[in-house]
Amino acid sequence: MRQRQSFSSVLLKAAGIVCAGFVIGILNNSFSPRGIELVGNWGNKVISDSLVVPNSYEPEDPEAVTLSQALKSFESEKAVFLDCRVKEDFDSGHIKGALSLPWEEFEVYFPEVKSSLGDAKEIVAYCDGTECELSLLLARELAQLGYQGVKVFFGGWLEWTRAGLPVEKGS
Repeated sequence: MRQRQSFSSVLLKAAGIVCAGFVIGILNNSFSPRGIELVGNWGNKVISDSLVVPNSYEPEDPEAVTLSQALKSFESEKAVFLDCRVKEDFDSGHIKGALSLPWEEFEVYFPEVKSSLGDAKEIVAYCDGTECELSLLLARELAQLGYQGVKVFFGGWLEWTRAGLPVEKGS
């Protein structure tokens, strides 16, 4: 006949299993070449008073621009704005005149957008806001493909709409 264990005994065993799992996880992370830093700066980088970029942004990446710089590019009408959010978000609203180039479906949409980039003196990639890194990934890819004048507007859709700047809906 099996004897029933007390609640405190079961709880103690469960706590032991959780602790063992924690220790094994920390050890595995420490020795893994793909381990995650346990202590680090996980916030955004502040480059200037008006420019905040994700921590993954590097000095050799395409130029990061502020809202006022993005607006100046927009008003020059020489820049092509690329919205790298998913198509549904683009259709719900985007910077006026922007083209949809969802980063996660780059191979699908790039052939459609490629012809519009041919003579562009400036290409400004954006996504949701400073927490979104899709625009950085897109800008890096375009720079690797040889496009000149690629810039990243990290303030993105959120900062643009908060400023009440021109937007439109649909494709």
